[in-house]
Amino acid sequence: METLRVLTPDDLPACLRLGSDRGWSEEPEKWAFLLRVGTGFGLFDGDELVGTTIVTRFGDEHAAVSMVLVASSHGGRGLGRRLVEHALAFADAPVVSLHATSYGKPLYEKLGFRSVGVVTAHVGAFGGTASGTSRPVAEADRARVVAVDAEVFGADRSAMWGALFGFASQVRVADDGFVATWLNGPVTMVGPVVAPSVARAAELVADVAVGATVRVDVRDPALGAWLEAHGVVPRFTAELMVRGAFSGDRARLYAPVMQALG
Repeated sequence: METLRVLTPDDLPACLRLGSDRGWSEEPEKWAFLLRVGTGFGLFDGDELVGTTIVTRFGDEHAAVSMVLVASSHGGRGLGRRLVEHALAFADAPVVSLHATSYGKPLYEKLGFRSVGVVTAHVGAFGGTASGTSRPVAEADRARVVAVDAEVFGADRSAMWGALFGFASQVRVADDGFVATWLNGPVTMVGPVVAPSVARAAELVADVAVGATVRVDVRDPALGAWLEAHGVVPRFTAELMVRGAFSGDRARLYAPVMQALG
């Protein structure tokens, strides 16, 4: 029987190989960040990594489950369910969220998750201009960013932000919102985007997207249409699923840090 243990940074090459086996792009930066801010679990068949998941806990209120993978050679053995059930037990939180493909959705529904929306990944070379309505985050801004994020997300993510401020390539703030970016290979990932309106979210995105090939994961169709009009086109979708009930003012969350973080 496969053995389960906590993943370490030394397992990163094996995680990348497993992702490649399932047709995922290599994303070493993302994997490394998630293993830093969360707890990864791996199933091993001897020395071979054949399954993964990562749990990122935000205080006692919320946990995000991500990177659920099973090797193609080990499909049909119930390993995916075993991984997710272990993740849920480890999370021990009233709210657990994840983003699901159509392939994974039936399993998550059996484990008590329900879909609350579709997220569309938009990717492309941004063809707009900066709005000039935001500024680089200053040390004095950080506590406010973390506090507003907690209001919007519904959980204290200060530990994640402690790492994200160093990991992000940009964090920009305005009086009524903020935006961050991070590099995933050649693509600039835009998120989170927190704003009071679609128009304001678009202005924040414009300030970090100029001259870059970007990806923005959005639920709001109006923001998606604005992105498409500026060359950032829809590529694929995932379903945001939750076990429990979200809190917070999620209407202001126009894009997540990454799908793996809820």
